[in-house]
Amino acid sequence: MQLDANKLSFSVDKGLAPVYFISGDEPLQQGEAVDLIRKKARSEGFLNREVLHVEGRFNWNQLLGVYLTQSLFSEKNLIELNLPTAKPGREGSQAIEKVIRDLSTDNVLIIIAGKLDKASKNTKWFKSIDQHGVVVQVWPLFENKLYSWLNQRLKRKGMTTDQQGIKLLADSVEGNLLAAVQEIEKLHAIHGAVQLSVNDIINAVADNARYDVFKLGDSLLAGNSARTVQVLNGLLGEKLAAPVILWALMRELRIMAGLSFERASTGRTDATFKKHRVWDSKKSQYMQALSRGNIHQWQCLIQACAKAERITKGVEPGDEWLVIEQICLAFCEPKRLKQYGLIAL
Repeated sequence: MQLDANKLSFSVDKGLAPVYFISGDEPLQQGEAVDLIRKKARSEGFLNREVLHVEGRFNWNQLLGVYLTQSLFSEKNLIELNLPTAKPGREGSQAIEKVIRDLSTDNVLIIIAGKLDKASKNTKWFKSIDQHGVVVQVWPLFENKLYSWLNQRLKRKGMTTDQQGIKLLADSVEGNLLAAVQEIEKLHAIHGAVQLSVNDIINAVADNARYDVFKLGDSLLAGNSARTVQVLNGLLGEKLAAPVILWALMRELRIMAGLSFERASTGRTDATFKKHRVWDSKKSQYMQALSRGNIHQWQCLIQACAKAERITKGVEPGDEWLVIEQICLAFCEPKRLKQYGLIAL
């Protein structure tokens, strides 16, 4: 059964499904959907939580072992399978199909996946999940959907504003829901549960005392190394989670790699801008940044982000914040790639 993200709460309240597939490339909605299932599962006695990450040469027997083995105290199991590519491969497909065939009331499986493509929707493993469980796909929000989402978020905090205020808030976050949550939390901290004026929002958005993720993106595109380090230090001081920053970095780098490839192959860039829904006001910044590097360099930085992500998960030793800083500085000046050992020339 396929559900919109905003209908998941109603479905979960009625009862847990044995398997959930939460897919997409918008981290806030995906994270909140998973948290909703986790909370319900805990209240239903699924106290033994197992988390698996599909990386490199992942042994799919781990999934079968966790799923088919009851805990020592016969607790119910909440199993989370992180599948970043949304492509389990042949062995993974067979393992998922076996799990679906052997569904048990003692287990709830959540598969947290990247964006699902059309071909994957026609596979046996996906159809099995769709038939026996719940599929939720989350998408970035734009224009009217973003306005509606912002309205609902403000109401959760007891705040309202007019359409001009909503549009101003939407323009300031440019579809970044993580940034939107930050702004709404800030507005609530300053004003409380009130009717917000346009000036209230203007003053909050213009307040540069707080360093957030979309300010980091601006400094990266501008190639301003000093500003980039300043913003990163601010984010570290605010204890912002490294995965949030890596998500923002990966988004920018995918756009840069896409622009480089498209320009080299067709001489154009409009398809990449359309695919990633880049706002017109930001296009000149991307084109400025594009002149500093090539597709090979952008791809090396994407690989470096994957390394930093492995460090955050404890899969690889190292200091994720140091690697993130190196990635950011190399984004500003790609010649730094060799200096930091992020590329072999």
